[in-house]
Amino acid sequence: MRYIDEDGIPVTIYQPNERRGGLLWGLRQASEDIAASRHVIVRLFWRDFIAQFRQKILGYLWALLGPLLGIVSFLFLFFVGVLRPGEGEIPYVVYVLIGSTVWGCLPGAVGAVSSGLQGQADLILRTRIPKLALAISSLAGVSYSILISMITMTVVLLVVGVAPTWWLLAYPLLVLPIVLLGTAFGLVLSVLGTIARDLTPLFTQALALVMYVTPVIYLDSTIQNPVVKSIIAWNPVSYLVDVPRSLICLGRADNVVTYLWVSLGAVVLVTVGLRVFYLLEDLVAERL
Repeated sequence: MRYIDEDGIPVTIYQPNERRGGLLWGLRQASEDIAASRHVIVRLFWRDFIAQFRQKILGYLWALLGPLLGIVSFLFLFFVGVLRPGEGEIPYVVYVLIGSTVWGCLPGAVGAVSSGLQGQADLILRTRIPKLALAISSLAGVSYSILISMITMTVVLLVVGVAPTWWLLAYPLLVLPIVLLGTAFGLVLSVLGTIARDLTPLFTQALALVMYVTPVIYLDSTIQNPVVKSIIAWNPVSYLVDVPRSLICLGRADNVVTYLWVSLGAVVLVTVGLRVFYLLEDLVAERL
């Protein structure tokens, strides 16, 4: 609620659960907030993007080197024989590069959205910009990283002699489900994280453990333990990582139907995340 006090100063009063509605209401409200704040989102993206590479020796080259530097440790362990990921149709350098790049979209989206409100505390307290716009504005950085990753993957594929399929052009669509999954978790953490500050670090640590039961750096066919094999099979992120990688490198993939079902589940989780966000967003101002 907003009113003008006796001195002519606008005063905003935040009340919990001020806006109520169903899941579809959350989607409609989110689309209205994003459309109304699209110019702000673009401006915040450019501000964060330029600041990210400012005062660094390699400047914008970091965007291209980032995915390669992230897999150096795995490649070292592989070439010295410590890491035995198994033999597959895809060269290991390409396998781990695409797998880690796709996986990185999940913690990247979670971190961007969950920290969106805390990083924009001044704007929340001083403006009427919808909080959802501030929470998801950092996703533009994730989107840019996806486009840059396409260039890095193309270069590596050509260097190792693997001809990329036409699915590489659809890479942003292929990773969209895992970005949506990260967005769903990030929306919930963005409001709950202002109430309990340790929730986001705990969730980030949990994601690090989930990566080891996801075929990011190894082939699931090499796992002999039946319990671990079952966990990998029931892990929905496994399909969000493996199917895009197989389509890009081989032009075909197993478990495409499962991938589509998991993608639908990500959309449902985003809807739930939006509902939780709108229920608790007004508590954020008093906690900042």
